[in-house]
Amino acid sequence: MYEAGSKAQQQRPGGSSTGRHRSRMSWRHRSGITLAMAVLAAAGSLVIGGWTQAGADSTSATATPGPIYQLSLGDSLAAGVGASTPDNDYVNLVAAHEQASMPGLQVENLSCGGATTSTMLNGGGACTYTSGTQLGDAVAFLQAHPGQVRYITIDIGANDVDDCLTGGTISLSCIETGLATISSNLPNIVAALQEAGNGVPIFGMDYYDPFLQQWITGTSGQGLATESAELSSVLNGDLTRIYGSLDANPVDVQGPFAVQDFAMTGSFQGTTVPENVSRTCAWTHMCDPIPGGYAMNIHTNDIGHTKLAAAFEQTIDRWFRGGGQGQWLTTANGNVIPVGNAVSFGSMAGQPLNKPIVGMATTPDGQGYWLVASDGGVFAFGDAGFFGSQGGHPLNQPIVGMAATPDGQGYWLVAADGGIFSFGDAPFLGSQGGQPISAPIVGMGASTSGLGYWLVGADGAIYTFGDAGNSGSLAGQQLNQPVVGMAVTVDGNGYWMVARDGGVFSFGDAGYHGSAGGIVLNKPIIGMSVAPNGFGYWLAAADGGLFTYGSASFNGSAGGNPPSSPVVAVATT
Repeated sequence: MYEAGSKAQQQRPGGSSTGRHRSRMSWRHRSGITLAMAVLAAAGSLVIGGWTQAGADSTSATATPGPIYQLSLGDSLAAGVGASTPDNDYVNLVAAHEQASMPGLQVENLSCGGATTSTMLNGGGACTYTSGTQLGDAVAFLQAHPGQVRYITIDIGANDVDDCLTGGTISLSCIETGLATISSNLPNIVAALQEAGNGVPIFGMDYYDPFLQQWITGTSGQGLATESAELSSVLNGDLTRIYGSLDANPVDVQGPFAVQDFAMTGSFQGTTVPENVSRTCAWTHMCDPIPGGYAMNIHTNDIGHTKLAAAFEQTIDRWFRGGGQGQWLTTANGNVIPVGNAVSFGSMAGQPLNKPIVGMATTPDGQGYWLVASDGGVFAFGDAGFFGSQGGHPLNQPIVGMAATPDGQGYWLVAADGGIFSFGDAPFLGSQGGQPISAPIVGMGASTSGLGYWLVGADGAIYTFGDAGNSGSLAGQQLNQPVVGMAVTVDGNGYWMVARDGGVFSFGDAGYHGSAGGIVLNKPIIGMSVAPNGFGYWLAAADGGLFTYGSASFNGSAGGNPPSSPVVAVATT
């Protein structure tokens, strides 16, 4: 980091169907400056070379026998700065975790403190490389070890904008220049690694915001911290879009660090501070005390490195299990229909239900799921834990959906009147229960930090709580059919809505990849789920038909053999 289906429901390649689209893809800052985002062409579906995505141990014909590797690239974070020992830095923690499923895995770490996208690509940084550049040595290593590199981790880009905060102010022109440099360089870096690696998966992270520490310095520092968080969302949005659009895998770090959460729920030295400030102080060296002040060391400490590692591990593990290559379709009578490589962990099919099933949510590792009924009854399968339910309790309005916390240790239920019920480690952050709403609530989504959530109404109105940001809504718009669900982007800085006729609406950094609006449907759309890289989505119909758009792969559907009970929810492996 910083240095110092039925016929109508078959796959539609490229998401070319017509639909309705309202996209807000630019970011507007408090200063009034709008930063233009680079438009990146998607590289197409990921071509798997030496390794199959589901993690099968198949190698290419040219593979060289020998050790297997984790190739790690990046800046001082990847180099281990801030960790007490090398064993405690995130690169080595990730490798230690993956060794359980990849015995003998070794680390080839080419990172360099102070590295930028320019030095990685063109050289001139603090480190010496045989080829002259970090990227050159990485390409040479991949070419010299065909079939031996299991995956690549990378963190880069923070130093391109790090120097933009000086003297207690942020230079917006500097930020614009840094973002433009990242948008120019990073796609070339990813493309070179993909060509040399012949399909080796790449996992690239976004960043936390160390400058949130400025909050504890006083009133002026609080304004600086707020602006810093807003600019972080731009940087992280760019990184996520670049990795995702090129079929690399975005790794969410800003979520666990709660970068956008200014709720006064944290503490520092006995004083109440925003949650994001509290985590910054606890997980980095920024607030370490020194004579006369604070260390202002922007690197993560041992706790922070474990948080970085956990974010990588979750994404890497999901990829090797074949994440995104399967879906679960849940019916009103509790049947769970696996599609593609999805595994059934059980269902309520054939079991007596007091009320029909209305929603589902999955665990972070994809090894379990929850079902929820309209009376609030919750049913857990696989590694999904049962943390409580509203079953047997009076409700003003029926439950219409649910969302799980990022760590899978809790969940929220939402009712048609906007009432929220939280269980496990899911915090209650407010609700619309008892408050005026313009149309019944039909779904919800959770923020990547687990400290916020969105509710969406049938009229497309959005209600936000915690650190969930409002990127726009359809309230007051004329809709052909009501909204039936929503989904959140990988970085949590945007969301999609889907209507009953398959119209898709995108907000924030959610990309529009097509819709089923304008197609004659055998049965109405009931919901959507998002591709792991954030650059595609699936729409599910009540007869089990699935529509794919963007990077979402067609893994089959139930449309040709509709279930006896209508499909009410969809989730992706």
